[in-house]
Amino acid sequence: MKGLVWLCLLVAGVATAVLGVLVLKDRPWAPPAAGPPTEAPPAPPTPPEPPLEPTLRPYETTSTLTEDLRDALAGPPEALGGEVRRVSDRLKAKARSVLVNAAPGEASPRVRALLVLAAGRHVPDEAILLAFLDDREALVRRAAALATAHEDGGGTFALLPGVDVPTGRAVAPATRRALEERLAREEDEGVRGALAAALRGP
Repeated sequence: MKGLVWLCLLVAGVATAVLGVLVLKDRPWAPPAAGPPTEAPPAPPTPPEPPLEPTLRPYETTSTLTEDLRDALAGPPEALGGEVRRVSDRLKAKARSVLVNAAPGEASPRVRALLVLAAGRHVPDEAILLAFLDDREALVRRAAALATAHEDGGGTFALLPGVDVPTGRAVAPATRRALEERLAREEDEGVRGALAAALRGP
């Protein structure tokens, strides 16, 4: 009899287990409830980047160099000669362009004369420079004559206060003829002196 009771209990236990498995099998599984979201610790502040050092790049054009001459004319005469030499060095590669495009349209006779001198000394025997021997302004004609004979280390001839032009270069035959023709009809004494200095040679 006891054996029958234990058998009934065993069958009942197995049946309960099977029923439990079947019930849980059809029930969707749900993950355990999560607690409140954990906030991530704030990222440390990014240190500001050091400011970039400004880099100034020289940017020179014919216009800016012309303005440099204009500004120098407004300053002390003793600084003018050095500025003309500096601008002349910068214009060496652009000398023809300056004489063809920039100088003829420059309204200021003094700025035009300095442009003719600064650029012309690099092309002393070319027609584009010699054309300025017929400029309407005497100062520009004088600058053109001195540019043809520009020679570092030679005797100097004053173009403007502070601008003493060294002369003494031996001009080419065609240039000499142009200078002589201009001298024959030139009435301005300052221009005549510059022409004579250019013709004097070394």
